[in-house]
Amino acid sequence: MLRKLFIIAILALVPLMSSAQKTVTASGTYTYYAPTNVTPEQAELTAIERTKVDIIQKEFGTVMGVKNFTEVVNEGSQSSVKFLSLGESEVKGEWLETLGKPEIRHEFANNMQVITVTLKGRIREVITPKVDFDAKVLRNGIADKFESAEFRDGDDFFVSFESPVNGYVAIYLYDLEGVNRLLPMKYSDHIGYFVEANTKYVFFANQISRYEDIATLNPSAIHSDYGMTCNGDTEVNRLYIIFSPNRFSTASDYIPDDVTVPASIDFNGFQKWLGRCRQRDREMALRICDVVIKK
Repeated sequence: MLRKLFIIAILALVPLMSSAQKTVTASGTYTYYAPTNVTPEQAELTAIERTKVDIIQKEFGTVMGVKNFTEVVNEGSQSSVKFLSLGESEVKGEWLETLGKPEIRHEFANNMQVITVTLKGRIREVITPKVDFDAKVLRNGIADKFESAEFRDGDDFFVSFESPVNGYVAIYLYDLEGVNRLLPMKYSDHIGYFVEANTKYVFFANQISRYEDIATLNPSAIHSDYGMTCNGDTEVNRLYIIFSPNRFSTASDYIPDDVTVPASIDFNGFQKWLGRCRQRDREMALRICDVVIKK
């Protein structure tokens, strides 16, 4: 009897422990300095993410030993500056939802872009770590060596994925025209794509493939479902890779008649959906990857 009562007492504490995660509304302003060889669009996206991380850091702190720093890289007679900062995995919180419209100011000083962002949003303290899944953006190949954040117009595009636990995945691509749902694919049910633990997948290679099934194929036998395109000289797209061990529904989006065009949703609608999902599901993990596409 004593053992049974003890187990019941422990189980009763579990929801109390999870509810100890604090959720607050916070705001802040952050200034990001970007070299002129970075496109204004890319610099703005980076500035917004740095602002989010800075707000979270000030509210909840960081993991031990992490700090911001600046690195100057010299290449021959030219030098460039890399501003390295904290990522969401290094702060003790996560950004759930942006409230209102960000205030963004662009300036130039000392041959650098100066971007000041003011944000307000809902953030949540992270006490227990999320599932640490592995995801890579791949260019013109399915092996890890093809990982890249830079593409040319017309390049094939894949995403490799592996998780230590069973779960569900969704992938969205944000560009200047809106947010496209890449996974689950266009005519699939609006449920995250189920993946098995410790199994490497390559999304968008012959639709969806297990890596072990296509690794030995001739490259000509592997077709890509998506290719990167660029309307101007340079374009920045943002990938949202979402994983949860729990089943979840994807955003309510528009499915066009053109079979070559993916389902899509406006950015504000996508942000609201993602914010609601992350508030309901404390185990949902998000990885954001920016890719640059050039002509």
